[in-house]
Amino acid sequence: MNKKLALSFFIVITLTACNQTESYTHWTDSTDNQTQRLDEAGIKYEIREGEIWVREKDLKKAVACCS
Repeated sequence: MNKKLALSFFIVITLTACNQTESYTHWTDSTDNQTQRLDEAGIKYEIREGEIWVREKDLKKAVACCS
């Protein structure tokens, strides 16, 4: 019984961790200066149609280093 419970718990935790998607928030228009500052700060971002999109969990960090 304990083995089945432990296995079930492990499977649920593993599947939950694999299903996390990162959501991004619009930051600013893309410039070399902004992308360089984000790179130096180690902040992940995407460039979409000439705009910089920052992960939501890194938004405060981006505001602190790049404003």
